[in-house]
Amino acid sequence: MPNRDLIRASEIADWCFCRRSWYLSARGVGPSLVQIEKRRAGVDYHQQHARSVNQARGVMNGATRALLVAVVLAAAYWFWAYAR
Repeated sequence: MPNRDLIRASEIADWCFCRRSWYLSARGVGPSLVQIEKRRAGVDYHQQHARSVNQARGVMNGATRALLVAVVLAAAYWFWAYAR
């Protein structure tokens, strides 16, 4: 039997995040199957979005590096052409 006089940090975090969720979980009410499926769909969507963002970030990093190399090569050519 848990001591209800003690408040755990996770309970405070749950209450701050969503008071209704904290209230229902304190009374032993769990999510319905529809809510579980919606949550799973939301998690899947966010994981796909994170993969897209990471892929775009990689493309942007590659483009930035290519542009930097092009600028360095152009500067080197310019110095070589005018140094003669």
